[in-house]
Amino acid sequence: MLEYTVNMPPKPDISDLATREVTILLDAKPDVRKLEPEATTFKFVCEPGVQVNITLVDIDTSGNRSERSDALAFEATDTIPPPVPGGMSVGSVEQVDPTVNPLKRPK
Repeated sequence: MLEYTVNMPPKPDISDLATREVTILLDAKPDVRKLEPEATTFKFVCEPGVQVNITLVDIDTSGNRSERSDALAFEATDTIPPPVPGGMSVGSVEQVDPTVNPLKRPK
């Protein structure tokens, strides 16, 4: 599962902005969210391979809706590598006779 944080554009310079409405389409399935005018980011989760399309509409206190923003569209892709493995260490050190075949040494 991937979690995305999306940065919002600045709110418009109007005094009566009531809400910002974000529509997130995940493989064409809509998730409509109402955000506060001061919101600067929002998050969503999805599986890799999902087609994502996000648009924004601003709504004023009279219910007037702006035109829909250009879409932020992409395919969700997991580009995050696993963490660096822990360090290795030597388990033991022995002094051995170099003339003895290592496969025939007693264990």
